[in-house]
Amino acid sequence: MKKLIALTLLSTLLTGCAQLPTAVEIKSGPELIAPEAADFSYYIPNGPAAGASSQEIVSGFLAAGTGPQNDYSVAREFLTDEFAQRWNPAGEVLIRDGAPGYTSSGDNALLVDVRVSASVDEHGRYSENQEPEQISLRFTLERQVGEWRISGAPNLTVVTSPVFSVVFKAFPVYFYNNTENALVSDLRWFPSRASTGTKLVNALLAGPSAHLAQGVTSAVPLGTKLTIDAVNVEDGVAQVDFDSTALEADALDRRLMLTQLRATLMQLSGVNDVQVSINSSPQEIVPANLQTAAVGGAAFYMRNTGIYRVTGASENVIRGTSGFFSADSVTDFDIKDDGDWLAYATAAGVTLVDNIGLSGKSQLVSQQSDVANLFFDAKGYLWVVPSAGSEPIEIIATNGERKYLFDNSQVTRRDFRPSPAGARIATLDSTSEFNQVRTYSVLRDLAGWPIRLEPGGVVNPSIGIVLSFTWQSADTLRVLEETSSGLTSISDYPITGPRSQLSIPPVTGAEIFTGASGLSTYLVAENGEIWVLTGSAWRRVANNALLVATND
Repeated sequence: MKKLIALTLLSTLLTGCAQLPTAVEIKSGPELIAPEAADFSYYIPNGPAAGASSQEIVSGFLAAGTGPQNDYSVAREFLTDEFAQRWNPAGEVLIRDGAPGYTSSGDNALLVDVRVSASVDEHGRYSENQEPEQISLRFTLERQVGEWRISGAPNLTVVTSPVFSVVFKAFPVYFYNNTENALVSDLRWFPSRASTGTKLVNALLAGPSAHLAQGVTSAVPLGTKLTIDAVNVEDGVAQVDFDSTALEADALDRRLMLTQLRATLMQLSGVNDVQVSINSSPQEIVPANLQTAAVGGAAFYMRNTGIYRVTGASENVIRGTSGFFSADSVTDFDIKDDGDWLAYATAAGVTLVDNIGLSGKSQLVSQQSDVANLFFDAKGYLWVVPSAGSEPIEIIATNGERKYLFDNSQVTRRDFRPSPAGARIATLDSTSEFNQVRTYSVLRDLAGWPIRLEPGGVVNPSIGIVLSFTWQSADTLRVLEETSSGLTSISDYPITGPRSQLSIPPVTGAEIFTGASGLSTYLVAENGEIWVLTGSAWRRVANNALLVATND
């Protein structure tokens, strides 16, 4: 259903490379950046005031965590000269809920109690607490030239949620699916700074997040490090110099490695290409032919008179669907290749229609009568997802061949949506006790057949009851929720990251779908109207719709 990130590897492998040294001493060095690069200034915190008390110094230091410019130079003004050289603000970020509390611990120490709602580790992995966690941070202080300064503190910064949303930005780090023919993004959070490229490469080297670990792989050999902890950008080319561990990669893996790095680094402003070196020796590597994944696609809706494309201007029935079936009896449908293939579910089962020719040949391919979802995936396979979690998912090829997939779900399936490129699945599970969206990595064989679902992350919507959701990007779910007042609300929930609220729908919604290129969202109202959200504006584009699907 989602368009595959095409990763085409030429049959001829690397024909030659530069002479490779076999050993080099790893050294530490300064952060090297392009001359025109600069830190982004979102907040300019105040430095320490003369005569400030020990508590005011600690409070000011915590407040200075809002300013990552020049490696948190203002925050370092609150530290002793010696400790300022050792303090590592990148160790962790705590996102606090409420004001911190201060308690003296002897003459030269202070305990700060913080309610932590979420945190980000040194590699940008965001982790949210279901309930805020109370933790204590210990600070030691001493006099320096007559003024209090911090001589010991945790290697972290503390910010509020609004500050985090301004100072930090989401950056995808890329890995591969299990067959290494599609890139899979892993969302990380870092301040927008000149050193972001270095952080992204180190995050890639550290490996995938826990929710993806069983479903993805990396072309970079395990244990590889940067020879100097810096990524230099020269004339738009990011220079990545690995240690000798990278020599373990064969010619094919080096092409995959370069493609992985290009996808990760070329999202940064000013980076147009990547040069890989090993022990300072540039490698002659040809990247694979990479096409970026497309999100969303054309939307279609069903009426009693057939299936129509949502255009907002005219109503054109899809060929072969006018009077072909009774729309009132259809519970779900999907379209592949702009109408060449059609699948729909009724109480009798699932029918697959070959609409390529003029005859519209149809065949009952499944007798499953209680279908939560059906869709064509990125490889063209039809998924028939039963509502009962105890029943297997049917995977059906257009030639009629089928396989079965077990996800060991113990709850009722209410929705099942593939991510862009089909590397992940999100499902809405519901019981009497909870209502949450779970993600899974889709493992496939070399022919593209799904063979296993590996459990991934869990998204816990916080506004109300989940009615519907869609993949708005490879890492973000857009969720339609019913509020306690009976209205509907739409929010973006990154798989790992904070929620963001969108424009309130003008009508009560029942279902949502991603629009073209992920730039818009279609909402199906309870009264059959279809509305589209573009930016923050809503517009009605169709009426009398019974069901909606997207060709994405």
